[in-house]
Amino acid sequence: MAEKTNPNVKTIESPTTGDDTFGTTVNEEYDRDFMGKHFEGLGNAWEALFGDSDLFAQHLPTVVAQGTIGENGCVMYHDETIVYLLQHPDCQSSVRVGVLCVTSPNKDNIEVYSFYPVMEGLPNQLVITKRHTWTNGIEGVVAAECADNGPPASFFAPFYYREATAFSKGLKQTVYLAALAMSCEKAEQERFTIDKGPFFEMKLQEFLKENPRKTVNDFSAPVISMCGVRMLMPSQYVCEWEYRFPILAVEQTSFMDKPIYKLRIDFVGMDDQMLSEYFYVPETMLKGYIPKVGDDIQGVLWMTGTLG
Repeated sequence: MAEKTNPNVKTIESPTTGDDTFGTTVNEEYDRDFMGKHFEGLGNAWEALFGDSDLFAQHLPTVVAQGTIGENGCVMYHDETIVYLLQHPDCQSSVRVGVLCVTSPNKDNIEVYSFYPVMEGLPNQLVITKRHTWTNGIEGVVAAECADNGPPASFFAPFYYREATAFSKGLKQTVYLAALAMSCEKAEQERFTIDKGPFFEMKLQEFLKENPRKTVNDFSAPVISMCGVRMLMPSQYVCEWEYRFPILAVEQTSFMDKPIYKLRIDFVGMDDQMLSEYFYVPETMLKGYIPKVGDDIQGVLWMTGTLG
């Protein structure tokens, strides 16, 4: 395999230097700050894009041969290990493949450490709460929250090998968030009636207090509408979230010659703070459903974040 070179090689410290946490166990370790279990693997992302995580291996030789390295995309650690991310089809595509390559001192061969989707995102002001470096020492995930007590988020960092120190605890950063649908469907249930329980009793007592001449028989059970709700709830694993939100904008694009929808979405946290993302949904996942502006959708997503 011929080595790709880049004249703008930057020397930096290893991501494990001054790290918040380091992945000493590979899988199934729950982390309260991330609200999920750590799992150091990305097969689910390829299964979402291709329908089968093993199919991507067929494209790997082409990606490595034709991939390019973006500006400042090649770094050297002080131990002289060189790391870079080959991107295909190019570094400006909305969705592209990233192949993480490593050359170690005194080794002639290039080692492929990992490969994962890299997606264009939308900017958000986040305060970093924790970072976790995977056991290979160059990949990692980040926990953060929206500035001014906003909603929390955790995301996989495609350029962690060069951005890890910028994800140190307490730093405020502009992070470009994107997400890939692990599952997606139109949300049909939009209204339901609360006819018992604490919420029902609270509303009943409020009604009787405000209407002293009326009785329990005059009270109508409250009806809750889910239309337009923006929710992001922790799933089982770090960086995967259960979601429900309306579609704000729709664009059709492609990934490896496969149709994919690029949606614009927001979700809400504390004090109505908003986080914004581009949300990518493979057409094959939708089983004939065509996303439209205003539709509510739900499922599970995988989130990523970069610094630009």
